[in-house]
Amino acid sequence: MPQIITQTPTPFGHSFSGETLFTVNPGIPINLALELAAQLLGSATVLCAESQITSPQTSHSLTFASLQLIEMSKGLIDATLDRVAQAQSLR
Repeated sequence: MPQIITQTPTPFGHSFSGETLFTVNPGIPINLALELAAQLLGSATVLCAESQITSPQTSHSLTFASLQLIEMSKGLIDATLDRVAQAQSLR
């Protein structure tokens, strides 16, 4: 049976008012979450590199998109680490 990230939603991505914008949903296998986090971080890397060689307006948009990808990756990784910590504390 695959290990599952969370049993409850894990919030991430705060708005300027401090409200949570997104959640990592329960029931996602850990290996799938880490694969997706790696893909998101890879895409953020490409966008950051592209933002260095483009117009300032396009660069701003690419930087914002990169930040969103990084925030999603962090949410997945944080949820994974929380689940691993929970599993270890049950032992």
